[in-house]
Amino acid sequence: MPGPADKLSFPPGTELVFGPQATRRQFISDRIAEVSRGWGFTEIILPAFDSAETFRDLGGETELYNLVDREGHRLTLRADFTLIAAKALAMELRRDARQIRASYEGRVYRFAPSGHGHRVEQTQRGLEWVNARGATYDAAALVMARECLDAAGAENAIIVVGHGGFIHAVLGEKGRVERRLHEALDHKNPSRIAQLAQRIGIDDDTAALLGSLPLLTGGPEVFKAARGFKLRPEADAALAELEGLYQLLDEAGAADRVLIDLGEVRRSDYYSGFMFKVYHEAVGEELGGGGRYDRLFDRFGMDVPAVGFGFNLARLAEATSRNGYAGGTASAVAASEGAKGLKRVLELRAQGKPVDLKGEA
Repeated sequence: MPGPADKLSFPPGTELVFGPQATRRQFISDRIAEVSRGWGFTEIILPAFDSAETFRDLGGETELYNLVDREGHRLTLRADFTLIAAKALAMELRRDARQIRASYEGRVYRFAPSGHGHRVEQTQRGLEWVNARGATYDAAALVMARECLDAAGAENAIIVVGHGGFIHAVLGEKGRVERRLHEALDHKNPSRIAQLAQRIGIDDDTAALLGSLPLLTGGPEVFKAARGFKLRPEADAALAELEGLYQLLDEAGAADRVLIDLGEVRRSDYYSGFMFKVYHEAVGEELGGGGRYDRLFDRFGMDVPAVGFGFNLARLAEATSRNGYAGGTASAVAASEGAKGLKRVLELRAQGKPVDLKGEA
């Protein structure tokens, strides 16, 4: 029979944030929200669960948290914001086809082994920019992500940019369905890449390119190096698109913290254009990421270009260097002062100053 101590715990993987850490987390979320509002985004509050069909693109059934309602419907806790946001925004676009700028915050529920243990709950803040087509919007999304990082205090973060169309074209039909090859690319493991390419029957030219992808990382010189390989037309077109995006950022003066990585892969298959992850030297995992997913709305019979990104607030909090989260030193007021003390509290709060009411009344 469980004792009192056993009752004072939560299941592994859940997220409990308290005190200064929660204050820091909220500060970061507020700063990102301010940036979003400055770009004309408005908040959207999304359902915490939906039908399992919404999250089918995430693959692994064992990673999702499913439940059955009282009428026997199978539901899944929100495992990804972009997928459920796309459904919500598709409903809105049915009523009024227009450009939509939506930002959100909330938790996703998904079993994800990591260096920090097995995570279930993760709090994210992000945005979706719908009916935003073209390289200028791609560049704007990256500039926004950079501004969010600066506002949160993670100025030293690096934005690693790849292209979904490029990696899909290089992998081909055989490579796209091989999850182990995706993992080897993500881990930058050339020997494992070569082993898997041979095992699944990928041709020699493609295998040579795949094995070199971990090295095709850096600045604009990467594009020239990639053209030294035999590229499929689709891969060459994607490479030209990514090069154009980099040039656009460079001309705008916003390419200094951008790293090109042609071996960049994302877990979700819905990225059709550029895609990116954000890294910081203080954290062993990505702080967030996003990209372009113009085919995501196809499932709703709609041709809707879209771009977006999201941040993991826990990891972003680890990377921040600022300490002024509490809004200054609070003025102490003794509870024993009664009405006089409360009057003093009201005066301080009317001035927007923090208060610490303490002691016995």
